[in-house]
Amino acid sequence: MNEKKSLANATTTWHGLLILAGIGMITVSIYMTNHYFDSMFPTGLTGASTLCDINSFFNCNKATLSGASNIAGIPISLFGIFVGIFTLLGYMFQSEKAESANYFMLAVNAIGCLVLFVYSLVGLGGLCPMCTVYYIASWIAFFVYFKNVDFSGPSVKMISIYALVVILASGGTWTYVNGKNQYKERVAESMVAQYDGLQNLGKPSMDSMYKLASATEKFEDAPIQIVIFSDFQCPACKMLSSLIHQIIEKYEGKVNIQYFFYPLDHNCNPEMKNPLHPLACQAAYLSYCLPEKFGKVHDDIFNNQDSLSLEWLHNYAKDEKVLDCMKNATTKEKVVDMIKAAGPFGVQSTPTMLLNGVKVEGVIPFINLAPILDALVERHGKK
Repeated sequence: MNEKKSLANATTTWHGLLILAGIGMITVSIYMTNHYFDSMFPTGLTGASTLCDINSFFNCNKATLSGASNIAGIPISLFGIFVGIFTLLGYMFQSEKAESANYFMLAVNAIGCLVLFVYSLVGLGGLCPMCTVYYIASWIAFFVYFKNVDFSGPSVKMISIYALVVILASGGTWTYVNGKNQYKERVAESMVAQYDGLQNLGKPSMDSMYKLASATEKFEDAPIQIVIFSDFQCPACKMLSSLIHQIIEKYEGKVNIQYFFYPLDHNCNPEMKNPLHPLACQAAYLSYCLPEKFGKVHDDIFNNQDSLSLEWLHNYAKDEKVLDCMKNATTKEKVVDMIKAAGPFGVQSTPTMLLNGVKVEGVIPFINLAPILDALVERHGKK
């Protein structure tokens, strides 16, 4: 008669694989849970971690911002934490009931991971890197049980204990999320009220040909109209450039964004008496000469802000065959004209925005700005 297979009789290699898989599931699940809350309820200007936002295909936000990321506001990654914990506890306190319960749990978990993997590839067109690590760890853990344990049915008692722990944790998380949502609603109402209390200053007398988004031919026809006064060497302006990408993504087809050069550089800005950003004017000249490629130039300069140099700007201009334009005196005159357009709005620092005519200084976290933008879209639809 063959001896019943059990983890107790498995080799050290199998034990090691199971321990690593359990630790891996817990670690990436904690990261994904934090990422979910940072994305849904950000508290700072930088928002959620970008550690696993590798490119457009391997990107955590593909999963985090999808409908499959949560159940009633509870991130599904929370369940991954418990799967990892139960896997390690079952290993530490080995018994026939624990083995049968974990076998069943890991089988269900492996199937769920396969469904989510296919959904991510087909439905979302990409993969969350941390989710993928979790899938692999889950499949390894199940494979260890499949190869080393004879399954005779789940232990109802152990599965019930697991379910009770998860239900209690989920209830606490739901209460926390509900409180966060209520606070979020109060902040949203406050932000809209503050915006409505500010004076509408209109828009510059001249339109800029430097566009970051163009939903309509006439600038003032879009529900959201943003005028940006910015400096390519300003760190906060770099933050705003990231925020603008979020705005464009969420409000595609509803937003017009035009850019005005406002270098904090005395070489071209008549309002600056002392040097502050010595390459800001040169960066503006380069951008001025490439209006058709402005979006790319804008991103390239900000992405290289920390290492920006005159050589980098000149090499970029040479590659684009606009070095003569960049050095032309007329280019400086045109940039100065755009700087002067900021005068009526009392621009004293960068970045400064005109949001449908209302002056906004600095960078507002997207979570706080979004309610204002939503209100502008809603009001436009009622006109």
